Order: sequence, then structure tokens, then C-alpha cells
Amino acid sequence: MQEEIISVIVPVYNVEMYLSACLDSILTQSYRNLEVIIINDGSTDFSLKIAEKYSESDDRVIVYSYENAGLSEARNRGLSVATGKYVTFVDSDDLLLQDSIKVMYDELKKYQADIVEGKIIRGKIIDHNIKTNKIKSEIFTVEEAISNVLYQKKLLPSACGKLYRKELFDSFNFEKGILYEDLNIFYKILSKCSKIVWLDYTVYFYRDTEGSIVNTWKSQRLDVLKVTENLENYISEVYPGLLPAAKDRRLSANFNMFALCSINGDHQNAKKCWEHIKKNRNQSLFNSKVRFKNKAGILLSYFGKNIFSITARRFYS
Repeated sequence: MQEEIISVIVPVYNVEMYLSACLDSILTQSYRNLEVIIINDGSTDFSLKIAEKYSESDDRVIVYSYENAGLSEARNRGLSVATGKYVTFVDSDDLLLQDSIKVMYDELKKYQADIVEGKIIRGKIIDHNIKTNKIKSEIFTVEEAISNVLYQKKLLPSACGKLYRKELFDSFNFEKGILYEDLNIFYKILSKCSKIVWLDYTVYFYRDTEGSIVNTWKSQRLDVLKVTENLENYISEVYPGLLPAAKDRRLSANFNMFALCSINGDHQNAKKCWEHIKKNRNQSLFNSKVRFKNKAGILLSYFGKNIFSITARRFYS
């Protein structure tokens, strides 16, 4: 049977150190009928030359080059030119594990799913001897999947580590100019699904670099507060039964930002986060679905802002 085309979208911006390893991990996949779309987002290093070299040696690789517009717009541009029925995203400093695409594709076809999500591992250097588990699948309905993401359990909001039916993106784009663009879109994409499959199988390596968003502080990280507020508003209208989950995810974001603002001297925004925490913590504390980490943070918050701030420094500094 003829393999269907799968589009792999790779946004690229100043990743000359990691790009070759990323592309090698894609092009050596056992699933061969790939369309590898590289979106050069205004790189100023040798990333574009590396990408063009791969394009010359493998006709599955297509390079598009634009002025810098950010990760969201790079993904949107990739989606606009993708011809595959299915699509996956790979950030250019990360790696796909062996057979990842074939495993996700086989499970998607087996269950007639809209999205298949595998496990993501993180680190600075990948262990190439890593052994993946025997494939185990768990099927989620839309509301089950959204709930699972909001309570921060198995499913992740990350755009990566998944295989999608491309038409899911026909009505939605990644929002340009914000951080947490994945968290901002996941529930909209899931709302168009009928079946989501989670695999207890590692498919993706997220490279922990010093300059990554999770390892640096910038005021734009406060975008998560607006993103989770919008998320809560959407859920209250479309899936009101999931409102406690949305409120808990927003509370978690405020805990995170309170700690980071306190450490980095942004006392005005830290105060706003603290007011939200005090107003909303009780219902999450008595919600049996809320994870232990969140409840521990809530309990600690009752000792006061200063105690919580001092304790948070051990985890965020």
C-alpha cells in the first residue's frame, strides 16, 4: 500500500549547532514518504546554508526563507504550504526518536484518530541507547483530553511530539507575537477532534538549551497569564463542565509567574498574581483531580506571600 505523505514542519532560527542533528533524525525515519518543510525565520548564522545543503541532497527537503517573524508565524507558514494529509512539528534544536513517525502514523490509522501523541523526553544530550517501551495506547474523547492537559497529567499542550490530521488547522493559526503559543491553541485544535490517542512510547527529544524559554526570564513570559485567562473564558462557554480544570491551570500559571516575578524584582506583577492566588486557591485545594504539586503550592501559600516567595527561590532560581 502506498504510504501517504506526511508533512514535517521545521521552523529554523539561528540553530547552526543543532540543525544537522535535527534533520538527520527526521530524514532517517523508517517512514519514508515525508515532506520536510524548513521555514528559515530570518536566521543570521549558517542555519540557512545548512538547510539548503540538505535540500540539495534530499528532494524531500524544501526550504522557504523569510524575514524573522517568530515561531508562531513560521509554523503558520509551514502549514500554508504543506501538502500532506498529516502533519507533525519538530523544533530545529530537538530530535525525533527512531521510528517515531511510523509508530504515530500506524496508531493513528489503527484507531482512526485525529491526533496521536507520544511521550517527550528532555535533556541537554540525548542517550542514543535509550530503549522505548512496548507500544501501549490510551484513547481520549475531546473533553477527556482537554481535562487531562489542563490538570497537567499525561497529555501535553506542546505542538511537538504529535501527528495531526492537517485539516485540524484549517480554522486556526498559532497566534503571532506571543509566548505559550502551544497552550494558546491546543484546546481549539482538540475541540475539532473526535478521538485522541496517547502513546506510552517515547517519540521526541526536547533539547534543554540555556537560551530556551523555560530556562530564561523575560517579561514576555507573563503572556501565560493572558493565555490562561482566555483559555478559562473559552472553556466556560464551550465546555462548562471543565471550568474547574481551566481555573486550576490558570491558578498554576499565576503561581509560576508569582515566583518568577518575585525572584526577578517585578513586584507589581507579583502582587497581581498573588491576589489571583488568594482569590482562587480554595476551589483547587478541594478538587480531587488537582495534582499534588499544585495542592502543595496552595497549602504553602496559606503561610503568606513572603514564605511562599522564599521557598520558591529554591525551585526557580
